[in-house]
Amino acid sequence: MSNGTAPMHDGEEVDPGEPVTELAAFEHDVSARLMSRIRHAIQRRTTTAHVTSFAFHLPLLLLKEFWLVMMGQFDSKKVEKDARNEGKAS
Repeated sequence: MSNGTAPMHDGEEVDPGEPVTELAAFEHDVSARLMSRIRHAIQRRTTTAHVTSFAFHLPLLLLKEFWLVMMGQFDSKKVEKDARNEGKAS
C-alpha cells in the first residue's frame, strides 16, 4: 500500500517547492467590522465560560463549607476540651 512517496524521518527538511504566484498576490486588508465581530465573539465565549464555571463551583463550595461547619459542631473532642478549660484562668 505504498503511495510512491518516501517515508519522512524526524529531522529531515521537506522542500515545500515554489510558492504559487496567484496566491502571493491574493492579499486583502481585514476590515475593522470583522475584527470587532471576532473580538466580541471571543469575549462572549469567555464571559460564558466564567459564568458557567462560577455557577458550577459556587454550590459545591457552599456545600463544602456547610459540611465543615456541621462537622465542627458535632466534633466531640473540641467540645470536651473547651468544657474542661472553662474553669481555669489563663
